[in-house]
Amino acid sequence: MGGRRKGKPSASTEKFEEKMNDNGDTNIDHDTDGTNIIEEKMNHNGDPNIDHDTNGTNTFEDFDNRPLKKTKCSESSVMDDPLPTPTISGSSMISECSESSVPESENKINGEPLPTAQTTAKLTDSPVSELLNEKPVSTVDEKQQDGPRPIINNVTYDYLPQDYTITLQDECAHYVIEDALEEELLVKIEDVYVKQCYLVCLLDKDKWLDDEVISAYICCMRDQVHVQNDATVYFENPFVTRLLKRDGEIGIHGPTSLTNIVKNYLNHDLIHLPINIKDSHWYLACINVEKSEIQVLDSLCWEHNRDDLANTLKGLQYHLDILKSQENANNQNWRDLDVTTWPITEKLQKPIQKDSSSCGLFLLKFMEYWTGHTLSHMITQEIITSFRSKLAAILLCWKTNTAPPTATFEEIDESEGHPDDVIMSDSPFDQNQSKVSNSSSSENKYQSLVSVLSNLSLHELVGGLCNYIKSINSAQTLEKIWIKSSDPYPISLTLKNLQEMLNVELPMNRDCFNLVVRKIMFDNIQTEKKRRGLISKHYLDMRFWRITDFARHPEYRKKLDVEQLAFSIRSWPGIKYSISSCRWIHIPIQSGHDFILIILDKDTRTVYILDPTPIEIMYQRNPLAKYVHRILWIAEHLPKAMSKTCPGSTWNENIFLWQQKIIHDISGHRRELSGYLIAFFMSTWEDEKVHSPFLEDGYELRKQTLGQLLTFKENECEDNMPSGVLDFINCIRKTKTNMNVKT
Repeated sequence: MGGRRKGKPSASTEKFEEKMNDNGDTNIDHDTDGTNIIEEKMNHNGDPNIDHDTNGTNTFEDFDNRPLKKTKCSESSVMDDPLPTPTISGSSMISECSESSVPESENKINGEPLPTAQTTAKLTDSPVSELLNEKPVSTVDEKQQDGPRPIINNVTYDYLPQDYTITLQDECAHYVIEDALEEELLVKIEDVYVKQCYLVCLLDKDKWLDDEVISAYICCMRDQVHVQNDATVYFENPFVTRLLKRDGEIGIHGPTSLTNIVKNYLNHDLIHLPINIKDSHWYLACINVEKSEIQVLDSLCWEHNRDDLANTLKGLQYHLDILKSQENANNQNWRDLDVTTWPITEKLQKPIQKDSSSCGLFLLKFMEYWTGHTLSHMITQEIITSFRSKLAAILLCWKTNTAPPTATFEEIDESEGHPDDVIMSDSPFDQNQSKVSNSSSSENKYQSLVSVLSNLSLHELVGGLCNYIKSINSAQTLEKIWIKSSDPYPISLTLKNLQEMLNVELPMNRDCFNLVVRKIMFDNIQTEKKRRGLISKHYLDMRFWRITDFARHPEYRKKLDVEQLAFSIRSWPGIKYSISSCRWIHIPIQSGHDFILIILDKDTRTVYILDPTPIEIMYQRNPLAKYVHRILWIAEHLPKAMSKTCPGSTWNENIFLWQQKIIHDISGHRRELSGYLIAFFMSTWEDEKVHSPFLEDGYELRKQTLGQLLTFKENECEDNMPSGVLDFINCIRKTKTNMNVKT
């Protein structure tokens, strides 16, 4: 179950009791002027005379003085493994939206299927109708740029994205959240405060959502609706909803500050009320004025009596009854103010939530997408899972987040006070003073994207970069060439080629392998230049093996081009060296998805065989039989190439007569991983020793290999990469350089 905050009523609460009590005390001025005084403090969205930047949770001290419960959604931590999530885009990096699909039977409202990405139409009465264009909307006045400061410099969200790909900026935001202290205040949107301990729960799929997170995103939705000039929808926050429920349970005897909030409802057609069931589950109750109906959207479709909703409506009715007695409360939109008599309809026919920890996220999407008739966007568990991680970055980088970077909440002595007490501010928050302090402190503490990246480990940098590459799903973007090298012959890799390297079901692309070999050789050349040493290892890529045409049937083989064959084994550019003086030659070969490495040792006249793939049953008693034909093929073609490149050297001998030795304890891996392992063996081979990486599923090795390619210094197409990717790459290079210096 979710915990409750503990604390004692503040001094400001006791002072406010003298002016106002909820039992109809004579100190309360019941006339219009008295009401307006309270409205100035308790302003909500929807009233033409109200500041829309103020949230309903702002002035806790202005509510009545009864002990108030401020509970959290507490749900089971059991969750199914999430499916692959659709992804991408922050305010500066946007690509096409990719919608997930689910069985038709699981996404119906009133017997009709939910809208898909292809069939979604613009709805004039929807709070999210304009979001279909996926265009960022900036509402910050240029004159007010000195106010809210982005937590991460130059990275802000000024609209609610509908595509939840985790961008590099989002990854950076996640690192900021994870590295902050538990009591550190990271988000302050209007007067909703979110500490690190609540925000970090969004980065764990099994954690519950807290009231603060829900309230903060509701502020973002209000801001979005305000930009779209849609005054038909009212988004209530959980704190006020709990107050309505409390009033329904214990009753009221006259107007309270909550009455003025309810008065704002009369200016709207839809009122979204977040409802919590006994600290265990969230769902949405929508007051549909046009239909005189209470509409319930519950992601789990729990079948039980909705006592929480009944008490909430009862509390709402108390305040509506008070407003009915006031002459200025007449409103044409609300033909019927007796909401307790309105029918309650369940809008979802089947559960769409597949886990036990995301009902709060479903609630937020229901509030954002429900139009009173249907959902303007499809909502699935897969989409919600993606939304969870994106939400953390949205809140941290929201345009109006004014959290003082060094602010922490004062520790509360849990030994005193009643569990149902709430903490209230001792003094009103000075927004002007906050802006000044925020501007200076954010510059001192929160750094630019590059500065944040410079504090990450090599593993974190490579992991963040790979996560971003995996998330890209724009067909046009995937066809862009990200890596190109023309010396000694041209190789180009598209973003799609790089993305496929992270797919554990796919073998290594031949061009990717050849470029990795090229990088290994170039790095070896640079190392020997610094040491003023000699090149002792000569690496061949897959061109030599392909030119020999081993895999083709003899009747269909092309005539051997000896000049091409010789070109494939010549010395690499960048340093003058003779292959005849090298001790080792590494010859990779490929058969289907299987990569094998043959290493020739001139000094000992030994042929080493490195095969990471599983050994077939037929070769278990005589493993060398598997490689006889391949070694014979090399023995036939290598001297032909060497006769052109370095005639008279030892490399012209018949290597089939050399000693043949299989390196053991490296086999048994999946065939799809063999190319990555062979590249790793080539880079780590030293005097009959091979370093086998610790592998659980091979994904880490794929990431390391991709990181090698992305940091290839001879890349001629770095300009095709986004600036954020280049920041990551530069930090990876610097980190590797520092590691080499230390060693």
